[in-house]
Amino acid sequence: MTGDTLTAAISEISGWFEHYFRDIEQLRDDLGEAVASAFGRDGLVTIQPDESERVREIAVDFLRAHPRSDGAGIIFELAQLDPERARLEWWLRDGDDFQRNEFILNPASERFYDYEKLDWFRGGFHSQTRTIAGPYIDHLGVDYYISTLTVPAYVGDRLVGVVGTDVRMDDLERVLMPMLTPLPRGAAVLSRHDQVLVGSSGEFSTGVRVAAVPPGYARVPIPTPGLDLRLLYRE
Repeated sequence: MTGDTLTAAISEISGWFEHYFRDIEQLRDDLGEAVASAFGRDGLVTIQPDESERVREIAVDFLRAHPRSDGAGIIFELAQLDPERARLEWWLRDGDDFQRNEFILNPASERFYDYEKLDWFRGGFHSQTRTIAGPYIDHLGVDYYISTLTVPAYVGDRLVGVVGTDVRMDDLERVLMPMLTPLPRGAAVLSRHDQVLVGSSGEFSTGVRVAAVPPGYARVPIPTPGLDLRLLYRE
């Protein structure tokens, strides 16, 4: 393998993620404008039907333009939601149609969706950075092996939550695998937690954690601001 081959693979992977996150940030800006009037004098979010419809339109437009995304929307910090009307503005692909994902937000319920503890919310909201969470099985959502990509969400200068999208791992593999193919077999894209997002061999299958670089391999950063992705490759 030549250095040019490695450089080309890193550049192509970096470019794909940068493009996708720029689109998510545009989704963030569009959704922020759509819900700007939803904050009452008490500072809580109350989404009115016309605002919810506008959010749906924006999210559906994003999903139609990004067929590898299974869901998209805006997730508010729980403390900023009116507890009597709290719901998430998250829309899912349902065949050729789209539907809202109705999460349970009542802490007293056994099915309470305590999303603020999850990596995709903590990264986007508390660290205020681009975040890739997963891969993981989304039992509360679409029951697929997915990664969730998020960015911090603002209304004006106010941090309100996160905006993001779910991407199925088999779809992500279809995108990234051709970028790994020119490298010797065994290359893999690793997350900030050293989990394999996509790998070109069974040894490094999606979800496997690579705690240490194996003999004969090297690991280099992929320039993806905020994501801390790495490329594992055979030397």
